[in-house]
Amino acid sequence: MQIIIILFLITFMILFLIIERNFKLKRIQNNKDEIAKSFGKKTENQSFERELIERFWEVESAKLSENDRIDDITWYDLEMDQVYCMINNCKSFAGDQILYSVLHKIENSGNDYVAFQRKIDYFESEVIDRNEIWYIISGMGKNRDSYYLSVFIKNFEAFRIPHIEYYHFMRIFLLLSFIPAIVFMNYIFLLFPFFVALTNIVIYAFQKNRYESYLNMLSSVLKILIAAKRIVDSPTLKYEKKFDDLGNKIAKFRRLFFKISKLQHRSPSNLSGDAMTLFESMTFGITLWDLIQYDKVICQLIGYQKELMALYTVIGEIDSAISVASFRNTLPFYCTPIFSKCNEIIAEDIFHPLVEKPIYNSIVIKKGCIITGSNASGKSTFIKGLAINALLAQSIHTCFAKKLVMPFSTIITSMAVRDEVTTGESYYIKEIKYIKRIIHALNEEKLVLCIIDEILRGTNTEERIAASVAILKYLYGKNCITVVATHDIELTEMMKKYYENFHFTEHINDKKILFEYKIHQGPAISRNAIKLLEYMEFPKEITEEAVKIFLSDNKIV
Repeated sequence: MQIIIILFLITFMILFLIIERNFKLKRIQNNKDEIAKSFGKKTENQSFERELIERFWEVESAKLSENDRIDDITWYDLEMDQVYCMINNCKSFAGDQILYSVLHKIENSGNDYVAFQRKIDYFESEVIDRNEIWYIISGMGKNRDSYYLSVFIKNFEAFRIPHIEYYHFMRIFLLLSFIPAIVFMNYIFLLFPFFVALTNIVIYAFQKNRYESYLNMLSSVLKILIAAKRIVDSPTLKYEKKFDDLGNKIAKFRRLFFKISKLQHRSPSNLSGDAMTLFESMTFGITLWDLIQYDKVICQLIGYQKELMALYTVIGEIDSAISVASFRNTLPFYCTPIFSKCNEIIAEDIFHPLVEKPIYNSIVIKKGCIITGSNASGKSTFIKGLAINALLAQSIHTCFAKKLVMPFSTIITSMAVRDEVTTGESYYIKEIKYIKRIIHALNEEKLVLCIIDEILRGTNTEERIAASVAILKYLYGKNCITVVATHDIELTEMMKKYYENFHFTEHINDKKILFEYKIHQGPAISRNAIKLLEYMEFPKEITEEAVKIFLSDNKIV
């Protein structure tokens, strides 16, 4: 009978383990399937906390010159936060941050730039590698603390346990405190180790919360190491053979990997719970083991800051490269840019990515152009779309067009100018500061693509025209391509020797205004400001008076 019961229990345990394993495998497979299905799907209603996402970029941007990165004004003008959210399908905190950093960079050269473009193309075609690697990277998650990892790595020294020698002393002192009891064989002397142990627990309790926040950062380090190790050690994945950018980096951390894992499994989180947990916590608290081991690990990591940051960057690049490949599959069409040495832009069926039902436009810009047109006809949308395409061409090698030929260039804009109430700066003062930074960015080494919407709109007509002509002539003589959208028709005539003219127009009848949002050669010939007042049903006395004044050559009678 006992044998039957034992066999039954063994059978039950085996079945339980099999069922548990099957459930685990099914859960893993479901997660893999979900991740695979997310490829090529549009990301919806995304938002992000800039304070977290930009932490890595803050560290990275310090290494780049002004001409190799997008400044904050241009980023804001082009609504790049929305573009970032549209592209971002990353599965990890590293991917989120590296993609944000990549979109800010227009370095255009070096092995890093070329390798990233190759990764995008690789993951578009290698489905098995893509799905498995994306699943591995998804295990890193997006814990809030993890977004501070770049700051943690850069400042390892600041995250050491202060006065660690005292903790070593207290642990040795704990051992020495047993000597009187052993020598004199008197239990009363056990009070010495008791008081030392109690002191250590108090020290541990005071340091616990601070140590836990540090340990969370080590957890993020461990996630990076685990993901890299799984990709490199996998017998089926071809990625490492193709790119060879993880194996040499993870090799330096294999010995540290075990120490961090062991420390990570030993969370100091609670001094309460079940009996075993309480005993374990008390033991490690009494010996100060966690604090001492943590400091040892940090000391060893200090010697590998550069390598760890490189590993973090590569893992993030893999995630963001897959995200870009996924994003490409959501577009009606796209192209990879063709970079030329000529100072001209050739765009075929280019469109703005944030417009839900975009209109495609084609244009050839030689040296520069002035774009005119009536209100709401599409000028601003077009030049923003052109700038976004130029930026993404040089960052993620992806253009919203059927063809885009352009030179490598710094991109700088002056568009969404606003009054600064807090500093007392007027619209015009802010605007000329924006344009001044464009002039400051000009150099002979790298072409600058200048995009200006409504140049100097913040001042009177006579001075605006005079100053605009002077600025545009100056820009024409420099190493830049200038694209200007304006309502000032006078500029098209005064600058026709220097800049090509393009315009947007509309069709107006008695009942409605139809905008075609298509760009045409030559300056604008239509105006619609007063007609829009009529269309919006302003009082007739207003619209009739406006027409009267306009027809009388702007002389108020």
